[in-house]
Amino acid sequence: MRVSLKTLLILLSAGLLLIFVLAGIRQHRWVVLSAGQLAEQVTVSPSPALSNLQDSFIAVAERVKPSVVNINTVYVEKYTVPEYEFYFGSPFDDFLREFFGYDQESSPGRRPRFRQYQQKYEGIGSGVIIAEQGYVLTNEHVIRQATEIKVTLVEGGQDRVYRAELVGKDVQSDLAVIKIKGSRKFPYARMGDSDKIRVGEWVVAIGSPFGLEQTVTVGVISAKRQSLMIENRQYRDLIQTDAAINRGNSGGPLLNLAGEVIGINTAIFAPTGVFNGIGFAIPINRAKEILQDLISRGKVIRGWLGVEIQPVNRAISRGFGLDKEEGVLINRVLANSPAARAGLKRGDILIEFAGKKVNSVTDLQNLVSAQKPGTEVVAKIWRERKILEKNIKIGEMPAEIEGSEKEEKPEEEKVSGEFNCWGAKFSEVSPGLLQKYNLASDATGIIAIEVPGNSLAADMGLLEGDLIMGINQKPVNNISDFRRLVKEIDLKAGIVLDINRAGRLVYLSYSE
Repeated sequence: MRVSLKTLLILLSAGLLLIFVLAGIRQHRWVVLSAGQLAEQVTVSPSPALSNLQDSFIAVAERVKPSVVNINTVYVEKYTVPEYEFYFGSPFDDFLREFFGYDQESSPGRRPRFRQYQQKYEGIGSGVIIAEQGYVLTNEHVIRQATEIKVTLVEGGQDRVYRAELVGKDVQSDLAVIKIKGSRKFPYARMGDSDKIRVGEWVVAIGSPFGLEQTVTVGVISAKRQSLMIENRQYRDLIQTDAAINRGNSGGPLLNLAGEVIGINTAIFAPTGVFNGIGFAIPINRAKEILQDLISRGKVIRGWLGVEIQPVNRAISRGFGLDKEEGVLINRVLANSPAARAGLKRGDILIEFAGKKVNSVTDLQNLVSAQKPGTEVVAKIWRERKILEKNIKIGEMPAEIEGSEKEEKPEEEKVSGEFNCWGAKFSEVSPGLLQKYNLASDATGIIAIEVPGNSLAADMGLLEGDLIMGINQKPVNNISDFRRLVKEIDLKAGIVLDINRAGRLVYLSYSE
């Protein structure tokens, strides 16, 4: 059989290729597996590190789950409604008045009778037992207005329901303690040290999201010392985590891999209403500070100074003659408060309290809250470019601090003496403007009567109705003072405006 040269070359090339493939298979140990063999091949054991991590999660769950409880609350809302009601008046009112001189509303015998109704509502949440006597730590908002509290524990694989009673609560920290009604000893979780946590550290959250009991989720600590507004209340130093937290998780523990409670889950950032990767927990050290008060007194007794404060930034430090940005600026001293009795004034910069440096608003809040009422401390303040010492006797924080009432605004009055600056319009004071903007009749300064949103004045934080009383600690009594001081200031260096806003004194700072 004759073979063409072309065919011979093809066969030779195929042979060489086969040799290379076989060599490659031998070199790299390539094998052909069946489906079953492939399944066995890919089912490999995890590395020792992953295995240890997995075992840690399992150990935390098994150790702490018996001490985590599901909380169910009932609260009753009462309301009263008339037995009948004509929204546009009774059709017989005109007839009775015209022919019998009878006014149904003023006749006691003909008024509609009222009936009282009540509606029961249920709430869910979580909690963690912190003592063998059955004390449970949870969020205040979980048990708020509750008339009945029940907790569910898992014992021997079975759910067991107990009644519980409120021991103490604290709205400011959003923490509460309830006690299980039972005589036996309960399993409890150990509390850790939240000051030692680190960003990136693994954490475990256990709770009852959507009423699903004993749910375990895992994540890391995403951030520390976060501040958050929850129901119009400012919360400080929260722990942020990406461990899944949802409705019903509130009050449950956030744990480290040692199985210690480092936080109490309290809130999520969820524009959609469900977990979005951002959850928050109250540091357990914050809870440990007030637990004794909650259990023994039912409430927390905190120290109180009686000042409104704001941070010191570059503009404020320069305007008040400080060498660096330190301390907090006192914006207002409440009447009859410990600060007022000690001689503190608006415009003082508090730089040291009870022997410790004050570097932020949070520093001072924590230092004051930690003091027992009646304790005397020494505070250092910066006033008129000098350091002064003041002895302060700490008071007890009141439940509510009264504010000033607002008067009705009269019709606008036209005045002369207007001046345009920073894209806004300012005016001399007049009785009409003072009344319109809820300012005292003897107030002095100049008033911002027009502040466009795109103006430099708006960027500074000025609002319509603000009364400027001073610039960089120099008084402003009229338009002439204002014109002169505006020429002197350097916005790059910074400016501090002393403002009266509807009776509330405020410092505004700005720099370019």
